[in-house]
Amino acid sequence: MAAQPPTRPVLLRTALAAAVALSAGVLAASPARAATGAITGLAGKCLDVAGAASADGTPVQLYDCNGTAAQQWTVGGDGTLRALGKCLDVTGNSTADGAKAQLWTCTGGANQKWTVTAAHDIVNPQADKCLDVTGNTSANGTPTQIWTCTGGANQKWNAPAAQTGEQCWATHYGPQPPGALTASGEVFDNNADTAATSLSRQPQLPFGTRVQVTNVANGRSLVVRINDRGTFVQTPQEPKCLDLTDGAFSRLGGSLNPDAGHIVVTQTVLG
Repeated sequence: MAAQPPTRPVLLRTALAAAVALSAGVLAASPARAATGAITGLAGKCLDVAGAASADGTPVQLYDCNGTAAQQWTVGGDGTLRALGKCLDVTGNSTADGAKAQLWTCTGGANQKWTVTAAHDIVNPQADKCLDVTGNTSANGTPTQIWTCTGGANQKWNAPAAQTGEQCWATHYGPQPPGALTASGEVFDNNADTAATSLSRQPQLPFGTRVQVTNVANGRSLVVRINDRGTFVQTPQEPKCLDLTDGAFSRLGGSLNPDAGHIVVTQTVLG
């Protein structure tokens, strides 16, 4: 299974250029890789996007951890903290104590850059101030802000650690016939968070293995479950490691129309 749709000639040339770059060590020299998960703070509660809304200006608050997408933050190698496809942002590009933290379309601005320190502070370098739970209260819905760093418990956070996974290419299935079965015997679902590994992979990952996949280009990350085998081969010239469903490929930022062919990812086996 895991057949690939034809690749447009212009994208084929792009893929070839990427392969040459990889063999020259360019892709392998990627800087810090993104990591995704909950950010916990005061009273063990989570940094949360209010109402799971992705609209610009949505407050970022403290809330009971619930495992939803509103609490899944990607700590990017570019200094951003992202949830629901947008960035943690200091309102109005302010550097003043009490400036609110919110969700906003990623712009690359200094008010969207953060440093997670070894002391568990999350610092906005432009303001040289810490992400802070307002009023040092742990009530659900308490808004966050930036404030002069004090070392207080309301400024301490546990963020996902950087990943050290293997870097390679992830392709996608493309259209498959209705009722098609994966190598594990499941009915194929082209929108599920599942993937195929190459038959040539050694050692082979057992069916059911969970793998965290992160798009190097944008920091988007998700966990897929291995339920199929593909006939593609992973080589230094074409380091194809995973064949994702179209849905998973798209959620990671891969383009289906026009077909991107592959995205460069890191993969970390979770077990």
